[in-house]
Amino acid sequence: MKIIDQAIMDQVTLDQWNKSSGPRSLRVSEVSKIITRLLDHKDLQDIWISGEITNFKKHSSGHLYFSLSEQVSGKESVISCAIWKNAARYLDFTPKDGMEVSAYGSVTHYEPGGRYSFQISQMRPSGAGERALLIEQWRREMAGKGWFSQERKRQPPKYPVRIGVVTSSTGAVIHDIRNVISGRFSAEIILSPAMVQGCSAHEDIAQAIKRVQNMVDVLIVGRGGGSYEDLFPFNHPCVVEAIVSCPVPVIAAIGHEVDITLADLAADVSASTPSHAAEQCVPDRQGELENLHHLKKRMFLQILNRYESAQDDINSVRDRISSARLFREIGLKRESLVEITDRLIRGALVSKSHAYTHLVELRGRLDGKHPATFLKRELPEQRAFLAELSERLSSGVTVRTQKEKAELELLSALLSARGPEALFRQGFCLVQAGEKVVRSCSDLSPGDLVRMRFVDGTADASIMQVNHDKKV
Repeated sequence: MKIIDQAIMDQVTLDQWNKSSGPRSLRVSEVSKIITRLLDHKDLQDIWISGEITNFKKHSSGHLYFSLSEQVSGKESVISCAIWKNAARYLDFTPKDGMEVSAYGSVTHYEPGGRYSFQISQMRPSGAGERALLIEQWRREMAGKGWFSQERKRQPPKYPVRIGVVTSSTGAVIHDIRNVISGRFSAEIILSPAMVQGCSAHEDIAQAIKRVQNMVDVLIVGRGGGSYEDLFPFNHPCVVEAIVSCPVPVIAAIGHEVDITLADLAADVSASTPSHAAEQCVPDRQGELENLHHLKKRMFLQILNRYESAQDDINSVRDRISSARLFREIGLKRESLVEITDRLIRGALVSKSHAYTHLVELRGRLDGKHPATFLKRELPEQRAFLAELSERLSSGVTVRTQKEKAELELLSALLSARGPEALFRQGFCLVQAGEKVVRSCSDLSPGDLVRMRFVDGTADASIMQVNHDKKV
């Protein structure tokens, strides 16, 4: 209403200006700024809008684009919406076309494109969507507690005496269950009436389960088909906890075959319909009679077979304990014993003979290895070998010594002929300047003192003059 009032005021101001100065010409940018100013009103900022998602698209960048629509009196209203990537990643559900949602954000005007849109920062499902999220939250919590685990599920008794039923007392469910059970097997049905829809139905269902659970052998919790909202009480934690805590097996028959509630997941057995639940509670009378007939027949045949087998065993025992048979078996055993004795004696003699032969062989081998015998046989040969070896060694040493002596004499002769003493005897001498041997006249200078070594002694001299031989 405030936006409309502001628009009227702007229009009045514009009309007054037109009357005073004639028609006014505006540029596109000016009109765009006026639109932006009008849409930037506080009543269009930070608001919640509810509607149905249409034309949903997810951009490769992560941004979400769609429209929110509403049908009113046969007319459809649509507003373009966008959720940027940084806000889209915090959504705890996946938006889809046709989903009813509540979105929080502000209306903005994109001046370059001349478009306005609703920029969303938060969004959540509304109506059934909120319930679906709540049920999913309950499901995760119950699964974490192990309420849906297969290990805790029990098998209903095959022949229950009392069957409890938690359902509406006026609905068709209790009549269907009674008809099925009465036509299959005799059992007492105890009805614990409860409201099966409504805002407080879950509390009534839980109380009905606790009221009858200690009076029956098995319990059926059921209701007929219904909408998603009608079945909502059977998803409530208090109903599921009552089923899990029930001391007797629970069969859930809620809605149609396609309807799955948390009560179905927690029950020991989940039936597609209440009639199916009744069939699972009690066996079929005719089928049980046929099974008993077959069992009786099988028992009679087994007893007959056991009797014939026992008769054969008695006859066999009678034959085995007769005197003629006993004497015959004793004779056979005696003959077998004699044969075994003979075989043992022959085997012992053969073993003794083999042992004696082996002993003689070992004694001969032992005598051959005796030290005295070995020495008598091997000592002369070893002594002759040692004498021959000593002679060969002595001869070799003599020959090697003579050869080494001849080589030594030859080397001594060569050393005497080519050594320094031979040169000294031929008139050569060795000149030393201090400790250094003079090898060239270039090493001497006039006035140097030298020592000359001869074959029979040394002489000291002083260099008077150095003459170099140019041919050298």
